[in-house]
Amino acid sequence: MSRGNVKSRIRNVWHLLTVLAPLFCLPEISFAEKMVVFSALYPPYQIEDNGKLTGVNTEIIMAIFHHSGIPFEIQYVPWARAQKIVGDDSLPNTAIYCLGRNEQREQQYKWVGVYFYQKVSFLTLKDSGVRINGPDDAKKYVTGLVRGDIITDQLKSQGYIGKHEMVNDDILNIRKLFKKRVQTIVTSLLAARYIARESGLDPNQIESQYDVATVEFNLALSRNTSDEIWSRLQTSLKTLLENGTIESIIDNWR
Repeated sequence: MSRGNVKSRIRNVWHLLTVLAPLFCLPEISFAEKMVVFSALYPPYQIEDNGKLTGVNTEIIMAIFHHSGIPFEIQYVPWARAQKIVGDDSLPNTAIYCLGRNEQREQQYKWVGVYFYQKVSFLTLKDSGVRINGPDDAKKYVTGLVRGDIITDQLKSQGYIGKHEMVNDDILNIRKLFKKRVQTIVTSLLAARYIARESGLDPNQIESQYDVATVEFNLALSRNTSDEIWSRLQTSLKTLLENGTIESIIDNWR
């Protein structure tokens, strides 16, 4: 996707929010400090375009916070660091999004809820000769994984990953796949093809071999964030799901 298309989509979603805001905006409330919301670069879900943070997930989270009346800022940091800040260290007034939910993470966060779903697969290059018909087949190959990702943790705990290399984000994984430093990666086909296109690589060379899971994208808060903030964000998310705002943002990126 060109930067022109990205900017056009930014304009479209802000126009949508401007039109809808008076219909569902909650009364503004005052906080001593704004929320700091963390995630990682993950095109096309989280994108940085000339210093502006955008992408389908980021636009959804912006809409949820704007509707709630809670002041916020978004920061992209490496994924493992985002989880440590909000989960392990549990700093007050912090949030994280694009987060999968599992038993290990359950007590680390206050969960606001699911706003989007994504299919995750073993991906390869079409001319690689790699064939993966199930998780056990992946152990024959060098797999590129993202450090701290929920699917990485799941596959490793289930013993489905043999030799592998860890990176901080999918952008590096795509580059390594095309350079044939890894033979398969685990992410969504949509994200992989978007990253390849933006990197000047042929997105049609990437194919899905085996679907691993459908992952829920959650918004979650640090445990030390107040119940008032948690409740308002839950209400905001529920409203935007029901009135079609979130679906409109997703459609704008399809």
